[in-house]
Amino acid sequence: MNHLLRLEKFIVKAEKLLVIALVFFMVTLSFLQVVLRLFFNYGIVWLDPVLRHMVLWSGFIGAILASRYSKHFALDIAFKIHSEKLRKLSMIVANKFTLVISLLLFYAAYKFIRDEAMAESIAFYAGKFEIKTAIAEIIVPITFFLMAFHTFINSFRNEEAEKKEE
Repeated sequence: MNHLLRLEKFIVKAEKLLVIALVFFMVTLSFLQVVLRLFFNYGIVWLDPVLRHMVLWSGFIGAILASRYSKHFALDIAFKIHSEKLRKLSMIVANKFTLVISLLLFYAAYKFIRDEAMAESIAFYAGKFEIKTAIAEIIVPITFFLMAFHTFINSFRNEEAEKKEE
């Protein structure tokens, strides 16, 4: 279990760095696009679709991080209302539900990306380079896989915390 916890710690650091980098580059590139359009009546044609995909990626990575800290569903009220036994049961049910749904969504997203790769559809062009839809949207199955991974680890983390309380 310690190996999984260390792996998760590394993954969370990478997720945080990636979302920070994405937000930094989104702000920088958006500012560049505004300056180019205002002062030079020129814009980079492919920059708008790149920025849209960066927003998509940063949103999905934020969802991954939310699942790591069990903040992905607004079930806090349900946990606060119940007695201690019902609260623990609610957390177990919520974790299992989240794990199953994340795995189902991962499978659906995997099939979607597989089909997009087979169709070789183009998401956008960046200059002379064509960016395939499967590459631009690969974050979708990755997100659901990592959400399932974090939820799985969280279920053990919660059990260990409960054992320490006893």
